[in-house]
Amino acid sequence: MKISTTQNELWLTTYHWLKATANKPNKTYCRQQITTHADYPALTAVADFLNAGGMEYTAAEADASYIHEFNYPVLAHIKQPGQEYMHIISSAADWETQKEITKHWSGVVLFADKGAKWHKAENDRFEKELVNQKFYLGAIFTLFMALYIWAAWDTTWYMVLFGLFSMAGLLISILITASELGVQNSIVKQVCGAVSKAGCDAVLKTKYAKGFAGFSTGDIATIYFGVQFIGFLAGGFIPSILNLLLWVSLPGIVVAAWSIYTQAVVIKQWCALCLGIVGLLVLQFVLAAFSLSAAGVLLPAWQPLIAFVVIAAILVLALLPVKTLLKKQHIQAQQLAELKKWKTDAGLFISQWEKEQQVDTTIWENDLVIGNPNAPVMITVACNPYCGPCASAHKQLDQMLDKHKGKLALQVRLLCNTTNTEDKRTIAVTALLQKAAELENEKEIANMLSDWFNWMDYEKWVQKWKPENKTELSIALQQHEQWVSQSNIAFTPTFFVNGKKLPGRYGLAELENLLPQLTEELTGGYKISS
Repeated sequence: MKISTTQNELWLTTYHWLKATANKPNKTYCRQQITTHADYPALTAVADFLNAGGMEYTAAEADASYIHEFNYPVLAHIKQPGQEYMHIISSAADWETQKEITKHWSGVVLFADKGAKWHKAENDRFEKELVNQKFYLGAIFTLFMALYIWAAWDTTWYMVLFGLFSMAGLLISILITASELGVQNSIVKQVCGAVSKAGCDAVLKTKYAKGFAGFSTGDIATIYFGVQFIGFLAGGFIPSILNLLLWVSLPGIVVAAWSIYTQAVVIKQWCALCLGIVGLLVLQFVLAAFSLSAAGVLLPAWQPLIAFVVIAAILVLALLPVKTLLKKQHIQAQQLAELKKWKTDAGLFISQWEKEQQVDTTIWENDLVIGNPNAPVMITVACNPYCGPCASAHKQLDQMLDKHKGKLALQVRLLCNTTNTEDKRTIAVTALLQKAAELENEKEIANMLSDWFNWMDYEKWVQKWKPENKTELSIALQQHEQWVSQSNIAFTPTFFVNGKKLPGRYGLAELENLLPQLTEELTGGYKISS
């Protein structure tokens, strides 16, 4: 079911709903994961996102007689003439209080099961990065304010205001540059949306905002106000530069007039950020005209003018490579998002997977199988018991098994050399198979294997698990050795999905994202040979 969201974007509604269910999703992570889903903006994008976080939920089609049985808050599918979207209903009473919306309910609803939690380790990483970003931004803003207060401490009232306008102009200019690069900010979007339905992009993406010589309107404004603010800070050491700043700000009224004319007459759209710059240019002009006429100051000396030009040149030389780098990173981020969207398409995965190498995944007696052997998806992994990447992969596989109980099974095949009983790999595999034959259930086998790959220390592992060496293992060791040889395992870990090799462009993380779709494909009649 495709959803065209005119109230809120689907990913944003999902984010707010998850927060309302006492979970802690990261906004950037939600947007990235949901919008890059191959089916976005279909509801399956949300379902797969919730599945990936191990959240138990119910998606159903019902009627009004069931509204008291839902676990609130719920996501209700609203279908009005010309638009359809998901809407958050916080309680059963909202069906009446929000009648203008809920009367268009299609009957489709999604809600979390009682006590269900959503959690993803990658989400925690995004949240940690957000905390760090807020800290650094706070530190930078505090530094700016400290420098401003220091510079304004012993100067005239009009220069105090002038410095404040310069700092405000610099901050708005940076926001304009960020918008030009495609960086989204919810506050900026709200402000721009309040001034114009089309937002600031309607102006910033026109040819009139492109600037010249590779410098956009945002770049020029950043350099202009940056030089002003640096000059204001330097005023404590070079008082004459403050006089120069007043003179330089006078032509700003021409730029302000041109901007208003372009927005009002030519483009016929308004940009809130541009209007902020215009307002500051006008205020600076009025302040400079008043101050210079009141003081009867002569034209500025040439020394501070040189300083002004030098500062501007330094900012230009610094900004251009930084802007180029940021553009490149933004393009790469878009390409990665497209690649991720491609990698979450189950149909594309299956079309590539079908062409891969087929191996025998018949389950042996006392085979190392964790999870339901009849699960729709079985991952077979070829491991070296002393392989670092294998240990990392095993941790990922443990997490996947825990999240997708009943839908996923794991089969472990181990690298060994039966002709050399002194080989440390053979010694380790013998001990692992011996203990596996002694254990009573798959949970114990899973814990035993996890301990091995956590430590990869034979003495430490034997001290805990104490294999008794009562089972004849020559046949089992030969089975593992022959399977590795016949399957042409060139490196470890090597993964197989239902008997076919995992395509090279995919890793375990991508496979986990695909699991909900693959499970549906397999249980819905699409058969994978094994």
